[in-house]
Amino acid sequence: MHRNFSFFVTVIVLIFGIQISCIAAPSDEGHLFPVKRGTLAGFIDIKGDVIIPLQYAEVSEFSEGMAAAQDVESGKWGYIERTGTFIIPPQFSIAGIFSEGLAGVRFEDSDGWYIDRSGEKVIQGWYGGKVQDGLAPIRKQGKTIIADKNGNELFEVPGEAWPVNGGLIAFMKNGRMCFVDHQGIVVIQPIYHCDVNWRDQQFEEKITPVSKPMPTGKAKFGFIDIGGKTMVDFHYDWAEQFFDGLAMVAKDGKYGYINTNGELAIPLQFDEANHFSEGLAAVEINDRWGFIDTKGKFGIGAQYLSRIWGSPMIFSEGLAAVRTETGTGFINKSGEMVVSAVYSSAGDFADGLARVGSLGHPSYVNGYGEVVWSPTIPGIN
Repeated sequence: MHRNFSFFVTVIVLIFGIQISCIAAPSDEGHLFPVKRGTLAGFIDIKGDVIIPLQYAEVSEFSEGMAAAQDVESGKWGYIERTGTFIIPPQFSIAGIFSEGLAGVRFEDSDGWYIDRSGEKVIQGWYGGKVQDGLAPIRKQGKTIIADKNGNELFEVPGEAWPVNGGLIAFMKNGRMCFVDHQGIVVIQPIYHCDVNWRDQQFEEKITPVSKPMPTGKAKFGFIDIGGKTMVDFHYDWAEQFFDGLAMVAKDGKYGYINTNGELAIPLQFDEANHFSEGLAAVEINDRWGFIDTKGKFGIGAQYLSRIWGSPMIFSEGLAAVRTETGTGFINKSGEMVVSAVYSSAGDFADGLARVGSLGHPSYVNGYGEVVWSPTIPGIN
């Protein structure tokens, strides 16, 4: 019954690049998309025009106006602005994205650091997280320390820590999940397991799913509020976070949805189910997937195969990737195939485009089904 969609939908974006056939003037507006052709990487805009020439070994997504880029000659990472100019020269072996004005980096054979937008070292001890809610997790002498953006150490916790909604920080203690406030005071004792997905959504709707062992020895899922009070009894075999006011739950091999009051809003009747997005959720009956609305009624009949890697079918910008016998494509909320189902794989739409095909050298399609960028087809740039 254990599911781990968040692992399967993770897409690594430090692996895109491209060989240029035309270069547009740098743009100060709109999303820039990382692309790759051959061994070189750069960026295109929503029309498929090359905005930043393909001149790097690898690039990341832009965040807060800057993107990490790997220099071809040195193999080191630095940060570029939207003109493609290195603002922070290549010098890092690893470079994370900027968040709240700071980015995590690692120098060769040294500890990680958070740097500011000028490249100055601010906080020592970065180990892979990011600044969130003004807090920076760092690693020091084998301990995880929560610091503020100026590097002032606030408190320490064992193991990995991550911020959640409601002003809390979660971490693992002796295999159980514990919640503290921003002063390090324990709010919810470490009595629950951490085997839920979409953990950044915890307490999004004031209650969140957790599991704990039962007298039978088998773990069951329930929901607690931000003070640790049980709001939904522990009798489900699986549960996920709330999306669109509903949370998927499962029991005895059947899936349904509860509302934020803990009431079963859509009965346990499906063989599999995904979370809601844009008012619809993909559910499975008799080995075929369709989409239901928040009342549990089918808006798009069960006719699709499971997504490759088991990743969820969700609507984004009015379109959802689905898989048929011919391949993967995109449908709209009326069930019409807008992007032909001919691709081996597909990501979800974001800022007007979706990646399709190879993860390392993807093509991009728009919401009209047009290929605006291909790493292999001449004339598509």
